[in-house]
Amino acid sequence: MCGIVGYNGRQNATEILMQNLSKLEYRGYDSAGIAVVNAQNKIEVQKSKGALASLQDKLKKFPLFGSVGIGHTRWATHGAPTETNAHPHFSDDLSVALVHNGIIENHAELREKLEKHGYVFYSQTDTEVLAKLVHYYKNKYGSPMDALARVSIRATGSFACCILFDSQPDTMYCIKKESPLVVGVSDGESFVASDALAISSNAKEVFFVDNLEIVQVKKGECKFFTLDQEPKQKTPTKIDLDGYCSCKNGYPHFMLKEIYEQPEVAERVLSRYIKNGEVNFLSAGIDQSFAHDAKHISIVACGSAYHAGLSAKQTIESLCGVRVSVELASEFRYRNPILDKDDLVVLVSQSGETADTLAALREAKQRGAKTLAVVNVRGSAIAREAHKTILTFAGTEIAVATTKAYVAQVLVLQLFGLFFAKNNPNFKKSTQKSYILALLDIPKKMQSLLSNSSILQKLACVHSHHKDAYFLGRGIDFATAQEASLKLKEISYMHTEAYAAGELKHGSISLVEDGTLVVGILTNPALAEKTLSNLVEAKSRGAYIVAITNLESSKIKNVADEVVFVPHCLPMFSTFLSIVPLQLFAYYVALSRGLDIDKPRNLAKSVTVE
Repeated sequence: MCGIVGYNGRQNATEILMQNLSKLEYRGYDSAGIAVVNAQNKIEVQKSKGALASLQDKLKKFPLFGSVGIGHTRWATHGAPTETNAHPHFSDDLSVALVHNGIIENHAELREKLEKHGYVFYSQTDTEVLAKLVHYYKNKYGSPMDALARVSIRATGSFACCILFDSQPDTMYCIKKESPLVVGVSDGESFVASDALAISSNAKEVFFVDNLEIVQVKKGECKFFTLDQEPKQKTPTKIDLDGYCSCKNGYPHFMLKEIYEQPEVAERVLSRYIKNGEVNFLSAGIDQSFAHDAKHISIVACGSAYHAGLSAKQTIESLCGVRVSVELASEFRYRNPILDKDDLVVLVSQSGETADTLAALREAKQRGAKTLAVVNVRGSAIAREAHKTILTFAGTEIAVATTKAYVAQVLVLQLFGLFFAKNNPNFKKSTQKSYILALLDIPKKMQSLLSNSSILQKLACVHSHHKDAYFLGRGIDFATAQEASLKLKEISYMHTEAYAAGELKHGSISLVEDGTLVVGILTNPALAEKTLSNLVEAKSRGAYIVAITNLESSKIKNVADEVVFVPHCLPMFSTFLSIVPLQLFAYYVALSRGLDIDKPRNLAKSVTVE
């Protein structure tokens, strides 16, 4: 979602803020702005609609100079993406400036209160309400600390804020509830950001700001306080940039680069968690006893992470002999889930900050369940709050549409199933060894697929004009179909749907007409005939059939108009191979349509609000 940066040091804040905002562009945004305390100890603000380049052009004409400043990239929630609605927001007298990530749920009530005290609002945002509420309490109680303590209690919802006061021109303040915020200190300079990546080149260690903390940030120094203004001692965390590279390395888009990094990511995950021919999570502090008594496993996630859970469900269930459910985090906590100490809840999130998944984690803990985080970011909120955490080691993913992070999630979940299968007396050790050997072969097979992508480029060029596409599969192939549908939808803006193949005739086949694109995924010999019969039904109604398969079948060749072959593997691991051509297909369709592939419209990389 939105990005926050802050700087307090010896250099010109404008340059540092713009550099660090550029590292957050991948999160998605529609406007940007900065505020700087100038030499006269006055706050100056510049904002612009659109890309950071527009703000940069504006700053060339109207430069800002000062060593303390805050910046923001906004993804519109309250109010349209305009310069007026862009952050930073400020008090009428420009004595307070504030940037904010999150949603203030009682903003209408607060606005009404402030209007009664003579405040006039220039924007439609909930953030302006916060800025003026800070100003109100500062005037009433006299100090920034008093004001921020009261705002933290009075505002409901989620927020991470960085605030400037002209009465304390050498100091920047932060407050936080739910939305992520980190502070780094290095060589007499201090840096603030909503993502450690933004300040990774400035500070090698960061402090994660906890809920309802106040942070006082000076040059090369940060102090943490409770809302009662009691000082807190905190320990910094080393920034983990394993696999991170901010350049495209010759690829036209980050998404394509990240697709091609998947064999390397798979090898990294396997090398981390397979030791001496066995799955080993001791590096994550997890042994066999952790889930020994689990009677039910719930995998809870959103978006692609949810699809990763679906892809691993059957493996975990069949290997461990334990019932597994996969649930959308946005629904989980609102249905009054029945959980107890015999339940294990697995929370899957790339960023580790996904708001709905974090809320589901807290709900699960409150009800007494054990919790396991599967995340890509060490030190993220979900990683810190879960009982145990397994890192996916995908490296930083810049493109909004996930590829390598998804594959890493599926792989970790599959390894999780193999690890805890040791608790199942019916699971043979020899079977585990054969599965591990099969997994170790996956990176090489993924690489072979990526070495021959020309067929996907041609296929995408032919089908980029379609308005609709449908993906069919059974079992794990259905889970893959759901992820493939989402990928194409996200970046090409084509209307797509995924269906369990057997459900096609229960209504959905009415959507099929001449020329409709239908993609069938057939990687399990036990289910292929049944899926093929559904494809025949679609073809008889005029559909153009594309088959993704590892089966040498004359029947498939006779039914499909195009066949894309993937290497053979065990059916439970087929997602790793069948998803690769479908990611490439989505990429090349979007490329043919001339779209912004890395930053698709209306989407954000990290969804930190409900």
